[in-house]
Amino acid sequence: MSDGFNTTAVVVTILLLATTFVATYFASRRTKTSAEFWTAGGGMTGRKNGTAIAGDFLSSASLLGYAGLAYLYGMDGIVYAIFACGIFLMVMFLIAEKLRNLGRFTFADALATRLRSGPVRIVSAISTLFICVFYLLAQMVAGGVLMEALAGIDFSWGVVIAAVLMLTYVLFGGMLATTWLQIIKAVALMSVVALLVILVLIRIDPNPLNIIEQAVSQSKFGDHYLATGNSFKGPWNIISMAVAVTLSAVGLPHVLMRFFTVPDAIEARKSAIWAISLIGGFNVLIAFLGISARAALGAGGEEIAGKGGNLALPALTVWLGGGDGFASDLLLALVVAVSIATLLAVSAGLVLSASSTIAHDLWAKTFHRPETEEMTVGRIAAVALVIVTVGVTLAIGGTQNVTFLATLATSTAASANFPVLIMTLLWRRMRTLGAVVGALSGLLTALALILTGPLVWPSLAPLLSDSLTTTAPFPLAFPILLSVPAGFLGCIVGSYLSREPANDAAFDELQVRALTGAGLDKTKTLAH
Repeated sequence: MSDGFNTTAVVVTILLLATTFVATYFASRRTKTSAEFWTAGGGMTGRKNGTAIAGDFLSSASLLGYAGLAYLYGMDGIVYAIFACGIFLMVMFLIAEKLRNLGRFTFADALATRLRSGPVRIVSAISTLFICVFYLLAQMVAGGVLMEALAGIDFSWGVVIAAVLMLTYVLFGGMLATTWLQIIKAVALMSVVALLVILVLIRIDPNPLNIIEQAVSQSKFGDHYLATGNSFKGPWNIISMAVAVTLSAVGLPHVLMRFFTVPDAIEARKSAIWAISLIGGFNVLIAFLGISARAALGAGGEEIAGKGGNLALPALTVWLGGGDGFASDLLLALVVAVSIATLLAVSAGLVLSASSTIAHDLWAKTFHRPETEEMTVGRIAAVALVIVTVGVTLAIGGTQNVTFLATLATSTAASANFPVLIMTLLWRRMRTLGAVVGALSGLLTALALILTGPLVWPSLAPLLSDSLTTTAPFPLAFPILLSVPAGFLGCIVGSYLSREPANDAAFDELQVRALTGAGLDKTKTLAH
C-alpha cells in the first residue's frame, strides 16, 4: 500500500458519497416535523429498516477490526464475529416488538410509560451520551487511520473531514437521510466483501479449509491459531467478551432507536430478522477474509496491517489485485470507499441518537420546552457532541484496535441500559429509583472496571503516579460479568428502597401496550 495520494480511492469514494448526498437532499425536503427528523415518520418497511439496522450495526470496527483480529489472533477474532451474529436473536425475542409498541422516539419513552418521566429520561440521557461517545471514538479513529494510510491525508485532518461529512447527513436529512445512507452502505459493503471472498477463492485456493491450513502455517501461534486465548488471556476474558457482544444491541441506543422507524410490531420483528440474516452473513465472510489475509500475507504482513491489525483487510485487497497496477488500485478504492461510507453511516446514527436524547428526552420532555424547538436543539447538540468527540479522538491517536474501542461502548450499553430496560418491561416491583440506581450502578461499574482493566490501565497508571504498577488491578478486558449484575442489583435495591407507591395499573397497562400496540399512532403507513 502506498502512503501517498490514491486518486482512484478518492474518485470512487466521492462517487459513492455523491449517491448518499443525493438521498440526503431528497430526505431534507421531506423532513419537516420532529417525528420525521427523529424516526423518518415511522413509515419504514421491515426489509428496509432491517437493512438499515445492519448498515448501522456493521461499523468500521466490524469491517476493519474483525478482519484484523482474525488476522492477528485467529480463533479469537472468529469468536468476536460468531457472538455478534447472535445479538439480534436477543433483540428479536426480548424487546423488538415491545419496544416499538411502547416508544415514540427514544427508548426512554418506553421507560416513561410506567416510571416517572423526568428522572428516567435524565439517567438514560447520561448513559446514552457515554455510550455514543465511546462508539463514535471507534468510528473517528477508523476514519483517521483510513484517510492517513490509504489517501495520504494526515490522521488529524482525516478525523475532521469524516466528522464534517457525517454531520451533513444528520443536520440536513435527519433519520430519513441516515436510513438511506445506511441502506446504500449496507448493500455496497456486502457486495465488496462478497467480491473479495470470491477473489480469495480464485487467487489462494478454492477450498476454504486449505486456506485455513495455510493461515495456521503462517501464524506465530502455530496450531494454537485455531484455539482461543491468543489475545484473550484465560477463559473468563473469553466469557466476558462473549456476554458483552451478545447483550450489546439490547442496550445500544442508536440500534434501539431504529425500531421506532417502523409503523408496528410486525415490521419491527421483520426488521430484526433481516438484520440477523445480513449481519450473520457478513461476519462469517469478514472473519474468513481475516484468516485469508494471514494465509496470503504471512507473518511479514503484520507491519503493513498495523499494531491493531486495522489495515489487514486493505493489505489483503492490494495483494488480491496483484500489488501495483490499476486492478489493485480499483479493489483498494472499493474497500476505502465502503469503509468510509461505513464509518459515516454508523457515526450519523450515533450522533442522531445522542442528539435526540438531548432534544427530546431532556429539552422537550424534562424541561417542557415546545416540541417545535426539538430539531433546532438537536442540531446544536449534534455539533457540540462531534466537536468533543473529535477532540478526544485526536488526543488518543489511531493505534487502538477499533473493535476494542467499540466493545467498550457495547460493555457500557449492556451494563447501563440492558438491566433497566428488561426490569422495566418484566418486573412488577420496579420503581423509578430502581431505574436510576440500576443505570448509574451499571454505568459507573463498567467505567471503573474499564479504567482499571488491561486495555486502559497500563497507559493510565504512569500518568497518575510513577509508583503505580502497570499490571491492571482488574484482570478482564471487558467488565460485563460484574457490571451487568451491578446494574440488575441496583434496580432491585433502588426499587426496594423507594417510597414510591405501587402502581400495578401502570404495569398492567404497559403489558397490554407492549403486547398489543394499544395507543400506537395508526395513521402511519409504509410510505418510505
